[in-house]
Amino acid sequence: MKVAIEAIQKVREELGDNPEDANRLIHLLNSKNRYELHELGIEDRTEAIIEIKNILSKRNLMLNLEENSHNMQVAIDRFMTKFQILRDKGHPSPMVINDKIMTQLDYSDRLRKLAKEQANSSAIKALPTGKVLYDTFENLFFIEHEVKHLFLTKPKFPKNTEADEIYRRMVNIKLPDAGW
Repeated sequence: MKVAIEAIQKVREELGDNPEDANRLIHLLNSKNRYELHELGIEDRTEAIIEIKNILSKRNLMLNLEENSHNMQVAIDRFMTKFQILRDKGHPSPMVINDKIMTQLDYSDRLRKLAKEQANSSAIKALPTGKVLYDTFENLFFIEHEVKHLFLTKPKFPKNTEADEIYRRMVNIKLPDAGW
């Protein structure tokens, strides 16, 4: 995400007001005849228009990447909000090194170990009954439900690869020289 945001910012700075100027210039080139273009120093109208359209293509790719990045960030925030519910209940964080999320299996194992430690260190000497038993089971079922619910929605890899492809295409488009 950080790379995409930095690339979008760089392209915005690189483009400046050129997209608006590009549209006007394309209209101007299309309205001139061959002799008028020759007087302006333009030998090939089509080549000049294709070069100018690179600006518009880069802008459109930048806007698409910006929208994809925003949608991915919303999905990440929604996912992390669900994890916050578990953290607020005192359960361990699902995060491991470098803000990566552990797998469902690893997180479930971590929760089981935590529950086992809490059960072993419990001050209750007799078998739990009544409300204590009910609260314990309710908490375990809640945890199991929430963990399964969190991992139900599979990541949308096609959308992620689409954003990656847009980023690469955007970076590879060369803009015309400043003198266009």
